[in-house]
This record gives sequence, structure tokens and C-alpha cells, in this order.
Amino acid sequence: MTSNAAARKLLVSALWAATLGVSLLLSGCNMAYHPYQVAGSSMLPLLHPGDRIFVDQSDKARTDLQDGDIIVLRSKDGIVLKRILALPGETISSDNRKVFRNGKQLDEPYLAPATGEGLPDLITFAPRTVNSGELFVMGDNRDRSADSRLPGYGPVRFSDVVGKYRWTYWFASSTRKQN
Repeated sequence: MTSNAAARKLLVSALWAATLGVSLLLSGCNMAYHPYQVAGSSMLPLLHPGDRIFVDQSDKARTDLQDGDIIVLRSKDGIVLKRILALPGETISSDNRKVFRNGKQLDEPYLAPATGEGLPDLITFAPRTVNSGELFVMGDNRDRSADSRLPGYGPVRFSDVVGKYRWTYWFASSTRKQN
């Protein structure tokens, strides 16, 4: 056998092994990790419409929630993605687009640039304390996100959490780089 043929055979074997390994990994995680396609623009610039993501739907992912986690949740609008900004017992407020949790301004480098189209009630809101069993969530694209700032939306219940965003496996735009 020539060295090219041996190298080709080794490469084919390696690709088959990798494919089998990934298949086994994903089938083993099938109970917890589920694919979703991003539909809206509320989580720009991180997540774009058409992006395909994996969401951890395990019990641990739905109960071990932290400030800053991106979650998938059920709402009256269907399945949506939002970032947790306040947990039960925490106080959240906003003054001219600056968000404060327990009186301390949050560092939010992930935000989409302001468009100037935001409603005044969404740009600045009075302090509110999150109740037990609830989460205060907001989209990263604040001017275009229906979220906990709105009276009709309000804080979300823990029971509405479907899972936690883990990673993007397919970017809708081929020009975007992996985050």
C-alpha cells in the first residue's frame, strides 16, 4: 500500500470514528440538550434570527439559574430567549439605559447598540424587587425586546423556564464568527 493510500485510509477511519463519537455524544445527551432555531431579534448581537442553538433542558439547568444566564422560556408569545438580570429577592432598576441590580450598575458588554427607538418606560424604570419563584429577564437588544420591563409581560415564573442556552452550532450568516 502506498503512503497516500495509507494516509487516505487513516483519514477515512478517523472521520468515521469522529462521526460515530459525535453521534454517540449527542444521542447520549438527547434527554437534556435540544436544538432550537432563533426566531426573533431580542438577543442581538449574540443570537441572530435563523441561528441554531443547543439548549440544556436538564432539571439542573432549569433550577441552577444565575444572573446573566440566557434562558429559553415559555411566554404568551411562544418560546423566547432572554437573559436573567435579577433573581428572587434582588432589586432591579434602570436609569437612562443603565441597569442596576441591588443598587450596583451592571457591566453589560453584550448589549446591542441603542437605536433611539426605545420607549421611555423601557429606558428608565423604578426599582422593583423580584418575588420568590420569579425571574426578571431582558433581551440584549433592549430597544426591540418585549421583556420583564413591560407591565403586561412582567417577571417570569421559574416554571416557565424550558432550559439554558449552551452554544450556537449553526450561524445563520456565514460571515459571522463563532462567539
